[in-house]
Amino acid sequence: MAARQQKAVAAVAILAIFLGIALNIAIDIVKYDYQSYEFEERRLPKSVDRHPNSQRRMSSAYVPPSGMGGYYNLSCPFEWSKYSCAYMQRGPKAAEIVRASTEYYLEHMTSIQAAFNRAIKEGQSKRIFFTGDSLMRQIFVGIACNAWSLQGGSIIENAEIPWKEEWPCKETINDRGHCFITGGQHSGFDAASIRLTNGMELHFVPHRGFKDEDTAEPHVLERLVSDVARHDGVTFGKKTAMSPGGPKVDVLVYNVGIHYNLRVTRKHIRHYANEISKPLMMHEEKQHGSTKNVTISSNSAESNSSSRTRTIYVMSPAQHYNTNDGQWQKGMTDESKKCVKEIPSNPRAKVEQELLIPGVNVDVLLDYDDLSLGHMHVQKGDDCSHYCMPGVPDVVGARLVEEFLSE
Repeated sequence: MAARQQKAVAAVAILAIFLGIALNIAIDIVKYDYQSYEFEERRLPKSVDRHPNSQRRMSSAYVPPSGMGGYYNLSCPFEWSKYSCAYMQRGPKAAEIVRASTEYYLEHMTSIQAAFNRAIKEGQSKRIFFTGDSLMRQIFVGIACNAWSLQGGSIIENAEIPWKEEWPCKETINDRGHCFITGGQHSGFDAASIRLTNGMELHFVPHRGFKDEDTAEPHVLERLVSDVARHDGVTFGKKTAMSPGGPKVDVLVYNVGIHYNLRVTRKHIRHYANEISKPLMMHEEKQHGSTKNVTISSNSAESNSSSRTRTIYVMSPAQHYNTNDGQWQKGMTDESKKCVKEIPSNPRAKVEQELLIPGVNVDVLLDYDDLSLGHMHVQKGDDCSHYCMPGVPDVVGARLVEEFLSE
């Protein structure tokens, strides 16, 4: 009996030793993980509330300036987690991406806030229709988030953001088992709408890069051509998240997107220019008996019914893949999927500049001016097409708001 007890005691002692060793190893791993990736919470502007899903998920080592303006790390209720590099990424390389994007945003903060303050002060009540792919949606999100986080307080009166209950999680974005938010707020949406306190409405409906066709409009160009033929103007269609305050679109913001090759892209741009944008401009010339480009009324409390829809084409942002032209290509290697900081030219923008002439077949051609901004892309999941947010889309969005206000 004594021998059995001694063996049992020895077995327990050996087990305790092994458990102690395992515990020490686990502690070392946790210490290394914490020191390497710095999981502590980051400082945010005191005026913002963070969504519960975003708690304890901040992983970048970059700490933004205390009391910075604007939005950051899902502090905006309209942000997508997959574009919030501060929320999604971790490690030293990710910290540099977040730093570059955030500092670019802060460098332009004065002009961003000036654009929204001007929009409110001038009493614009225009109705804006955005249609494009996920790149255009980034601009919409940037406009919504900057309107919401304006220094003097949110200028958003109402918002309809139908977040999907499930949003696909690309496997290559999954980092150490931590995927971005895959459903509900901060996951993904198709169509969305906001109304500002001055009555300005912004409605986004995707024609590519959507999840469900019932909340998107893949054949939007055909519908707009029909509108021009029947109404001498364009309408919002039936897919907006919020019912527009009226049937007439004051400003049409369009981009063909990056889902087509250059040959098909040319075809769609010609269709847009010749069958939609130019006829709208010609209709106004006939109406006013002049060849001068006269834009819509800007200071009335309600849109002027006699003015026509103004057209703005947002040029395609540069992709920065490690290829001969920066574009995504089939059969790319791991090396070619890496983002480069600068490319010599943007082939999609070249096509757009060739086919679209401001004042002739489009009112405004808005450029990203981003050939040297490749270090600000998401990069996670081989993404050298979308930019981190806040960042480049916010700056372009503010310039777009200024265009909404131009005479």
